[in-house]
Amino acid sequence: METIELTRKELYDIVWSTTLSKLTQQYAYTNDGIKKLCKQYEVPMPDGSYWSKLKFNKKFKKEKLNPVFAVVDKIVLTIRKEGNQINVDQTPLTIRTKEIESDPKAPLIVPEKLTKPDILIQNTKSYHQSRKNKDFVRNDKLDTVHIYVEEANYNRALNIMDSFIKLLRHRGHSFRRDINNYGPKIVAYDVEFSWNIREKTKRILSDKIYETATYIPTGILILQIGESFRAKEWVDGATKLENRLSKVVAKIELDALKELEWREECRLSDIRRAEEERIRKIFEARKEKEVVKTRKLFSDAKKFDKATMYRNFIKATEQKAITENNLTAELKDWIKWAYDKADWIDPTSAKQDELLNDNDIDEIENPKKTNYYFR
Repeated sequence: METIELTRKELYDIVWSTTLSKLTQQYAYTNDGIKKLCKQYEVPMPDGSYWSKLKFNKKFKKEKLNPVFAVVDKIVLTIRKEGNQINVDQTPLTIRTKEIESDPKAPLIVPEKLTKPDILIQNTKSYHQSRKNKDFVRNDKLDTVHIYVEEANYNRALNIMDSFIKLLRHRGHSFRRDINNYGPKIVAYDVEFSWNIREKTKRILSDKIYETATYIPTGILILQIGESFRAKEWVDGATKLENRLSKVVAKIELDALKELEWREECRLSDIRRAEEERIRKIFEARKEKEVVKTRKLFSDAKKFDKATMYRNFIKATEQKAITENNLTAELKDWIKWAYDKADWIDPTSAKQDELLNDNDIDEIENPKKTNYYFR
């Protein structure tokens, strides 16, 4: 939409020279919207008697504009396009409803009689007539509209639903059965809505103790969109259902767009969670490798320390035997055997043992205790 920028002084001159009704024709705002703008920017407005006094040249008091204003002195107004009744200060539902109603090709009028009924209405009418036959058999494959009203109001409900369907199709929406083969459901922007029309009843309590209450039809129709706690209902009132179809469709479209936004947020959230999980798994895998390497480092260091200690012991034993002139052949064999075992334990030598392996080192140092206790 085209916009215009004004200062507070320019807005002040406009509201004191042009009536609200004309301002709402020039700009895409309601009366309340213009009043809120003036209040927001501290621009005084004339009261109701100002225009009549001005018309008949009577004296009036014009409130002055306070030049002191703390916020930026820049006001952006949306210019109303000719024939466009949408106001930018209204709720999204009101704006969408007016958008639908401003479409000259939109089928908004509910006729008194069916004219070229939609296929769903044709199926519903045929199904309703077939139920009166004795040999009636329900056809679950036939898509019909859910109408729960008394016979006297059936044609009216049928006409409303026919116009409702045609308006939905005109807006680019469709109908299909859901994943559980229930339906047909309204499909707006690939979001499904259940729907039905029913007649409101009045509960009458019985005068007798053991008799249940009775329910009397009231002729008031209710159009329901959605299920359970998310369901929205439109009830006959001062404005009949026939004149509220544009608002119902607008509500469906807005709810569908909200659902799509929520789905997109969920999709992006799933992507974020998947990426976080991928990073976490990579980190855990790196950590596990690091733990294994560190454990090996500690283990090898301990083995090296033990091998050094064993070699020192062997060397000391050999020196003692030489000093005492007691280095026998048997002791020489033991010294060779002991050095071989030290080399086997030492991770820097990587010497293999004919009888033992790496797993035997811990078991030799820390033998398992045998439990001889029996109950």
